[in-house]
Amino acid sequence: MSVEGISRVPVAPLPAPPEVAPSGPGVAAGLLADLDVLTSRLRDWPGALYQLSEGQLGGFVATMVGLVSRAESLAAVATTEAVTRGVVANSTATDAGGWVGACVAESNAAGMAGAPVTAEPAVFRRIGAVATGCADPRNRVVADALAAGVVTVHCAQVALREVPKVLPVIPGADRDEVLCWYLALSHTGTRTLRDLSARIIARFAPEVLVAQEEHQQACETLTWADLPNGLTRLTADLSTGHAAVIKHAIQALSAPRSEGNTADAATDPTPSAAPSAPGAVAERDTRTPGKRRADALTELAEVAARLLDGDRSHSSGTVGGSAKIVITLDHQTLIDQLHVAGKLGSSGGDDPPSHLPGIGRSINGDLLDAGTLRRLACDADLIPAVLGGESEPLDVGRTKRLFTGGLRTAIIHRDDGCTFPDCDRPPDWCDAHHVRPWWAGGQTTLSNAALLCARHHTIVHRDLLTATVTTTGVTWDLTPGLMPGRPDVAGRGAA
Repeated sequence: MSVEGISRVPVAPLPAPPEVAPSGPGVAAGLLADLDVLTSRLRDWPGALYQLSEGQLGGFVATMVGLVSRAESLAAVATTEAVTRGVVANSTATDAGGWVGACVAESNAAGMAGAPVTAEPAVFRRIGAVATGCADPRNRVVADALAAGVVTVHCAQVALREVPKVLPVIPGADRDEVLCWYLALSHTGTRTLRDLSARIIARFAPEVLVAQEEHQQACETLTWADLPNGLTRLTADLSTGHAAVIKHAIQALSAPRSEGNTADAATDPTPSAAPSAPGAVAERDTRTPGKRRADALTELAEVAARLLDGDRSHSSGTVGGSAKIVITLDHQTLIDQLHVAGKLGSSGGDDPPSHLPGIGRSINGDLLDAGTLRRLACDADLIPAVLGGESEPLDVGRTKRLFTGGLRTAIIHRDDGCTFPDCDRPPDWCDAHHVRPWWAGGQTTLSNAALLCARHHTIVHRDLLTATVTTTGVTWDLTPGLMPGRPDVAGRGAA
C-alpha cells in the first residue's frame, strides 16, 4: 500500500539516513570547544550585518534558519540519550521536557552560554516529547532521521503522535513503513501530516471520523467575558465540521481591502476596472489580521440579523443564508453516496455500509467526514466540486452569488491559494489573474488563470511576469518583461 493513494501531496521516498557511527576518543571535547567558538562568533554578527550584500543577507538568513532547525534536532537527539541513560529519571524533573527547561535555566544561571538562552516552554515540551518517543526502540526510524537532520523536531512530534492513531485501522501495516510516510511528508508542514491521518482513517475506518465529529459537536461551547479594558472576549470550542464553516466565512470577508484594489477591479476584464488615474497608488489596508477577522465576524452577524428581520419564518433563529463552503470529493465517493441514498440502483444484493470510505476537503484545507458532508448537503449553498483521476474537476457547482461562478471554484481547487513562489496566502485573499492579459488575446479560462494575492498581483504587473499553467498547477517565470505590457493602463485592474 502506498501513501500516494491517500495524500494529495506527491511523496518522495525518505532518503535512508546515514548510520551514525561512534566517534573516537577525545572528539567530543574538540566539538564542545568548536561550539563555544560558534556561540561567541554569533554574538558578533549583529554589528557586521550592514557589510553584507543583498544576496549575502538572504544566504545568511537561510543559514540561520537551517541552523535553528538543526540545533533543535540535535537537542532532541541529546535528550533522547539522556532519557536512555536514565539521566532524566534520576533528576528532579517531572519529564524530559522539564529536564530540558531545567538545563536551560542552569546554563543561564551559570553564564555558560554567554548571553541568556531564551526559548518558549513549548519548545522544551516539544523536545522532551520527541526525545521520549525516540527512546522507544519501536521508533528507531524517527530517531535516525532526526540524527541525520532530514526531519524537523516539530514534524517528528506530529508523526509520533499520529501514527498510533492510524495503525489500528490499517490491516497488517508495518509501523516503520507508516512512520516513513509521515517523515517523507515532513517538508510539507505539520498540517499535511495531520491531514494524512484523517485521509487514512477515512479510507479504512470512516465510521471513526463520523464518531469523532459527533463527539466533538456534543462538547462544543461558546462563551464570552467582559475584559477590564472594556472589550469582550469570545471563546468558542467547535467541531471540525462546524469550525470549517465558520473559518471559511470569516476568511472570505477578512482579506485586506484598499481603494482601487478590490476584487471587482482585479477580475473585471473591462477597461473601466482599471484605476481611475494612471500611476495611482492604492491605499493600503492598515488593519491587523486580527482586526480584519473581527470585522468579518461582525459583518456576518449583521447580515444574519438583517435576514432574521426580513424573514419571520425562522422562529428557531436559524439564519436563512448560511456561509458558502466548497467541498471537493472524488467521483467514486459521490457514486457510493448516491447508491446509499437510493438515487442509483445497486448492482449487488448486500445492504449498503453504514459508513462509506471517503472524505471531503474545503477550499481552506479542512478535511470533513462523510456525516458532516451529508449535513452540509442539506444547505443549498454547499457547492460540490466532483473530481476524477489526477484531481481533474469533472463538474463544478455554480451559484449566481459567486463573482466568477464555477470557474473560480475550479481555479481555487487547482491552486489552493496564491501561486507565487513561497506565498501561503489562502484562496479567499486572492484574485483570479489572467496569465495572458485579456487585451493581448488572453481568454477567461481555467488554462489562463492563476490565483494571486494582492501583493504578488501587484508585483506580477509591475515586473511583467508570466507563468505556465497546467491542469495540476501554475509555475511562474520570474524573468521580468515577459508579459505583454500595455502603457495606457496602469495597475492591476488590467488583469
